[in-house]
Amino acid sequence: MRTRPSSTAGQSPWVLFVEAFLVVNAVAAVISLTLAPGSERWFTWTVVPDASARLLAVMYANAIVLGVLALRQPDWAHARVVFVLITTFALAATVMTLFNLGPFRAHPWYHLAYWLSGYGVLVLTAPPVLVWQERLHGGRLAVDVPLSAYQRASAGAAAAAMAAAGVTALAAPGTFSDAWPWVVAPLTARLLGVWLCAFAVAYLWALWDGDRDRARPLFVAAPVTGVLLALVPLAHTGDLRPGPGAGLAVYYALTVLVAAPGLGLLPALSGRAAPAPGGAGGRT
Repeated sequence: MRTRPSSTAGQSPWVLFVEAFLVVNAVAAVISLTLAPGSERWFTWTVVPDASARLLAVMYANAIVLGVLALRQPDWAHARVVFVLITTFALAATVMTLFNLGPFRAHPWYHLAYWLSGYGVLVLTAPPVLVWQERLHGGRLAVDVPLSAYQRASAGAAAAAMAAAGVTALAAPGTFSDAWPWVVAPLTARLLGVWLCAFAVAYLWALWDGDRDRARPLFVAAPVTGVLLALVPLAHTGDLRPGPGAGLAVYYALTVLVAAPGLGLLPALSGRAAPAPGGAGGRT
């Protein structure tokens, strides 16, 4: 009888390829969106205002953090929540692009070719690798360390808020822009919507899985992303609408919910007592 391969044998080279490919492409995007916001040469479409470009840079910086965290995981079980996010984002971003080609057509053809080829690689690799690895090592795994009550509550709140904002951005980008502290173009809004919805799916997966250590990459990335999001309006006050108070309230409420799961890493909120000084868990 064939036995199920062990999930502790490290990550497959194909899994590592997808994770590394994500990181490399995200680094290129962060550089262009940070150093040349609004450029017609260095990104695949012109992102204006600068606040929107920097917001997309935060999105791709988040991808770098998650990709690096995934690469450092010991096996598929601990990397798969990030892989679920990658797969969801790649598929949704590609479909969204095909229905929003206008801004790309204002640029040379090779910009769109570069954009689609990058996501094409992920679309052709991530979904089959996800299915393959889940058949080998996945499914409903035993929970070694359950999520704490705070982790479940904060992950659920983040998933709900990101799903609501993401669906609004995808289905009604004008409404999303009206609620934002600065004007957001439809394509930018829809890409942000894809990102937010992909994160919601990843959090729901983590809640279904129920294991704290396997959800850890999401909790580690959350405060980093939250801090970067908080800085965008502060760095681009000139892009804000006149009297942006309501929009800023919406923006920072979402930012807090994005960052909140990171507090679940604290011993008091993770359901794990802090080691006593000089005790078994302390240093001498």
